Amino acid sequence: MTVPFHVERVGRAVPEPDPLAMIRGVTIRLATCSDAHDISTLIYSQWHHRTSTPAERPAPEFFAGFAPETIKEHIGNIRYRYLVALSEGQFVGVLGIRDNQCIMHLFVAESHQRRGIARALWNRTKSELMADGGDVSVVTNSSIYAIPVYERFGFKAIGPRAERAGVTYVPMQLLISNRQC
Repeated sequence: MTVPFHVERVGRAVPEPDPLAMIRGVTIRLATCSDAHDISTLIYSQWHHRTSTPAERPAPEFFAGFAPETIKEHIGNIRYRYLVALSEGQFVGVLGIRDNQCIMHLFVAESHQRRGIARALWNRTKSELMADGGDVSVVTNSSIYAIPVYERFGFKAIGPRAERAGVTYVPMQLLISNRQC
């Protein structure tokens, strides 16, 4: 196998970093209805990142959006697509998108953050969105905590910080052009 090289400013050749090295041992696949409970548990473990203060608890309608029954309904509905990331059989990440336009859920277990899992989930989703051709617009309501992640993906804030049902978020959008010129 040939290792790609790039030249640093000092002029010496060094191996290109392997973009998959950060996520070796992680499997990404489409979610199934039987995954609903594990997805719900993972999302629930992250709710403290969605409120103004970590001790604050969101309104019950917030939790209803990722109850196992709700997630199962989403997975069984053609309007939604969920990808899950697994490491050693454990759910460590999830990305759920509605109508190929709105990221509803993007969560990575705290024990597995900063390993490229969110990016891998997003890259897979983005590739699938772009496969249809044409321009794509994707929106999300990002937690304050996740804004830097979405910005690294190319998303931009499209509105001010807001709060609904005890959850603080910033609306964000990414426009993806498939134009070759």
